[in-house]
Amino acid sequence: MSMDLPREPQAVWPVLLDFRRVAACIPGCEQVEELSPLAHYKAVLKQKVGPFKLEVPAEIFVEEMRAPEFVRARATGRDKFTGTTFNITLEVSLQAVPDSKLNVQAGLQVAGRLASLGFSVIRKKADENFAAFSAQLQQEVMA
Repeated sequence: MSMDLPREPQAVWPVLLDFRRVAACIPGCEQVEELSPLAHYKAVLKQKVGPFKLEVPAEIFVEEMRAPEFVRARATGRDKFTGTTFNITLEVSLQAVPDSKLNVQAGLQVAGRLASLGFSVIRKKADENFAAFSAQLQQEVMA
C-alpha cells in the first residue's frame, strides 16, 4: 500500500516519529503509551470486524530505523474476549518523488475466533483502516 504526501520528506519524517500524531491517525487506536522513546510502545486497538468487537492491548516494538527513510516495527496483541491473537509486521519507507511517497508493507497473522471469518473479511477491514489512516495522515502532514 502506498500514499502520496504533498510535502518533502524532511517535513514528513518528524510527523512519522511523533507517536501521538501517528496514533491519532489509526482508527480505533487508544491509550497509547511510550515505554522507550522510538523503540517500545503500548496501545489498545478497538475495532469491529464482522460480528466481533475487539479490544486488543498491543505492544509495539521498533526493530529498525534509518532516518529519514525507513522504519520496521512489529506489534503483538490478544483480544481478551475472543482470544484472537495478532502478530503484525510493518515496513514503512519514505521516498522523495517529487514530494513524498509513503510505502507501507504489512504482514498480519491472526489466530482464534476472528480468523474463522476468513481472509477476505479481515483484508477488507484492513483496507478500510488504511484508507482512513491515509486521509488522517494527509491532514497531519499538512498541519
